Amino acid sequence: MALFRPYERTDSTPSKDRISALTPKGEKASAKAAKAEAPAPAAAEPTQPTPEARQAVRRKQGATPTRRAAEAARMERLHPTLTPKQQRKADSAAKSRARAEAWDRVEKSPERQLLRDYVDTRWTAAEFMMPAMILVMAAVMVTMNNVVLSSWISMSLWVMLAITIINVAIMWRGFKKLLAERHPGASTRGLLVYMFNRSLMIRRFRQPAPRIKRGDPI
Repeated sequence: MALFRPYERTDSTPSKDRISALTPKGEKASAKAAKAEAPAPAAAEPTQPTPEARQAVRRKQGATPTRRAAEAARMERLHPTLTPKQQRKADSAAKSRARAEAWDRVEKSPERQLLRDYVDTRWTAAEFMMPAMILVMAAVMVTMNNVVLSSWISMSLWVMLAITIINVAIMWRGFKKLLAERHPGASTRGLLVYMFNRSLMIRRFRQPAPRIKRGDPI
């Protein structure tokens, strides 16, 4: 007699079916109903401004200017309308700038730079002329009662002037030779008066300021 093992049925039900089998039917129905009643999330839509909001923005910003008005405003910014007083100030400032630019162009010429260095590197009799004039005037006022002494003091001023002229003449002769060596063909127009004025001024107050010391080679 053959021996047969009894057929053992394996449980092939998935785990989900087991959970659903163990879950009561009432709870299943309530979960499905809640899932059906839950609203779907609405897609984010860009908010458009309402006509009232647009009108309020227009009122706040003002009316859009016309092309003619915009062009007039632009010209007003570039060329503002000035009062007579403001116009006089602007003209004066413009003239001052033009004079300063012209002065810079003239002062930066190589001839004038060489002349300034030529004068600044040496002692000159002319730079003592201004202090001597002040001392002579003071001495004349003190010695007004003595006519003879006052006359001699006044004559010393003329002597100082003659020495200054001789000193400037000697410097001018040496400068012309140097200018012909450094800058051949350069014009000497106005340089003699410029040399006299430069040498007459005290070194500390000369403009432009000296850039070399006394005795330095040029």
